[in-house]
Amino acid sequence: MERSQTPKGKRARERILAAAERLIAARGFYGTSMRDIAAAARLPLATTVYHFAKKEQIYAAVLGAIADDLETRLQVALAEQIRDPLDALAVALVRWSAAHPSHVKLLLREVLDNPARVANASRLPLAPFLAKASALLASRGAPQPEVAVLHLVGAISYFVAAWPTVERIVGAARAKQITAAYEREAIAFAQQILPPALPKRRARAGVAT
Repeated sequence: MERSQTPKGKRARERILAAAERLIAARGFYGTSMRDIAAAARLPLATTVYHFAKKEQIYAAVLGAIADDLETRLQVALAEQIRDPLDALAVALVRWSAAHPSHVKLLLREVLDNPARVANASRLPLAPFLAKASALLASRGAPQPEVAVLHLVGAISYFVAAWPTVERIVGAARAKQITAAYEREAIAFAQQILPPALPKRRARAGVAT
């Protein structure tokens, strides 16, 4: 068995990826070194290099892990008994962003800092969400469905990125109230951006009405 596939090796990889995600989200790709990642993971630099020879490999693995997590969220939400699939997608995005703000911040930073590297990534974390939500909107007659989806993603992403600053501005008491109501209000906002399901037409005398 390869070292990286042993239980100890898997734990090391998980620590490396978790540390890399935190650092890259906070400092950016170029502001984070392999030595920084090793130190944050509390592993020798040699161990980090053994599992990932280059920082680009760590970045790709981080993106892959984020993509897997978001896709899992999507599948769980779609499997739940929610009347409208778009509601399920909205719920998945809101809950995912709230549970993993570092994911959102990392993706925002990468899109802004280095679009070329993101363009070369084999798996983009938001791709399944964008594709599924856009297809549903297109089926409801939206002329530019990607625009609506990106407005939603942008609004939620901005809230996540701005929240630490806003929290300091509004104070602890108000921040607690906002946090308690965030999921409900964010989902309601998403439902306003994404149109509801079209009513089913009833056939009468052989003619749809």
